[in-house]
Amino acid sequence: MQEMWKTFFSSGPFIPHGHCYLWQTPLVWLHVTSDSIIALAYFSIPITLIYFISKREDLPFDWIFAMFGAFIVACGITHIFELWTLWHPTYWLSGTMKAITALISFATVILLVGLIPQALALPSPAQLESANRLLEAEIVDRHLAEAALQKAKEELEIRVEERTAELKSQTQNLEFANRLLASEIVERQLAEAALQKAKEELEIRVEERTAELKCQTQQLEQALSELKQAQSKLIPSPEMSFFKQLLTELPHQIHNPIHFICGNLTYAREYVDSLLELVDLYQEQYPHPLPTIQEKISDIDLDFIKEDLPQILISLTIAADRLRGIVQSLRTGSRLDAADIKIADLHESMDSILKMLSSRLTPQQGSCHIEVIKEYGNLPKIECYLGAINQVFITIIGNAIEALEENSHSESVAASQPEPRNIKIATKLLDNELVEIRISNNGPEITESVMKQLFNPFFTTKPVGKQGIGLGLSLSHSIITVIHQGELQCISAPGKGAEFIIKIPMRLK
Repeated sequence: MQEMWKTFFSSGPFIPHGHCYLWQTPLVWLHVTSDSIIALAYFSIPITLIYFISKREDLPFDWIFAMFGAFIVACGITHIFELWTLWHPTYWLSGTMKAITALISFATVILLVGLIPQALALPSPAQLESANRLLEAEIVDRHLAEAALQKAKEELEIRVEERTAELKSQTQNLEFANRLLASEIVERQLAEAALQKAKEELEIRVEERTAELKCQTQQLEQALSELKQAQSKLIPSPEMSFFKQLLTELPHQIHNPIHFICGNLTYAREYVDSLLELVDLYQEQYPHPLPTIQEKISDIDLDFIKEDLPQILISLTIAADRLRGIVQSLRTGSRLDAADIKIADLHESMDSILKMLSSRLTPQQGSCHIEVIKEYGNLPKIECYLGAINQVFITIIGNAIEALEENSHSESVAASQPEPRNIKIATKLLDNELVEIRISNNGPEITESVMKQLFNPFFTTKPVGKQGIGLGLSLSHSIITVIHQGELQCISAPGKGAEFIIKIPMRLK
């Protein structure tokens, strides 16, 4: 128990939050000033609420203000801990305070939901005013009845009084009707103003959310582009430390914005649905808006917005889920945590890599579809450096895709429908000791002069300015022949494309 409390209040192996800001003085002071002002504001709000409750003793449900005060004070304390953890990394204590804040906020929400029916049951000022008007009308009728009884003896006076009472009654009815009409006009104007405000807020929120999602998507695309560039520029080293560090950090960094997009898309759809329900409710309660509002509805094509906006959010959700799947495949395919010798399933690794490269296999504008033909044999799990083996697969399959794309583009100039292209992957077990993997394509053949230099370091057939420095196949050859003591060869013939044959032992020596 003592060790637990000691760990709870100690910094442990953590580093202060200021390291995340690189201890840049302007940035640190920016966070210190912001959190301090927010904390002061949070602490001042409960004082105002307490003063308000003390002055209004007749106020019902005063305890809900106390709950709100406790919740706001807890929020202020969490900002104080944000300042504290800049220099003292007691994250367990800070996290506990956030948990307490979460419990108080959740309890406040539950109590507030139970309080809503009681608050709605309170009579409104309009209902009290209507009751007063009914009492006034009843008093007037009673006075008229008394006047009629007192002057019942004289017929002429009775008729005059009756006529006078009738005229007064009609005048009062007209005044009452005028008041009702004026009240209805005011309510309609307020409703129309609220509807207009709701539409403007909806448009602003949709624009902000769309801009935010576009920004996050651009960040993801940039991160993926940087990943591809980093992979193509990988330099071989005995332990491949640079390659391991690169593919360990990038999938994690890409995962964070994807998680942010997926989490906020749910709230965005809920907000849009709520605002659209509010617009429908206003249209149902006030079916005949003012000409200005009707003109605005026509200009923005409100019906199209209500139909198209949810579809846009659904499309964004599908795109975000697809990006999340790509990142997951990237993390599974890279498997740089397997730097040591591992017992691996090559078929599982190959499927993960194909899924990671799926965007390059699908048809693009001006290119044809690339079909992947898998002829997997019955392979057992083998001993290997899985991260290095996956790099070999990525290099060979990536080169095959590039060769098919370039050949398809050249043929599409002369033919409207390019010939279908395919990549064939076949595996089998040789003599219970060797595993053979064949990766072939039906693209252009490799010339004899290129074949002689194919595995030489820094040799490339790509023109200047294109991605690649000629290390992919050289590194792959070293991984297979030196690290795994296997074989890697390439064969090619006119009209049959190119085929890479990999043979590695099932157990490393």
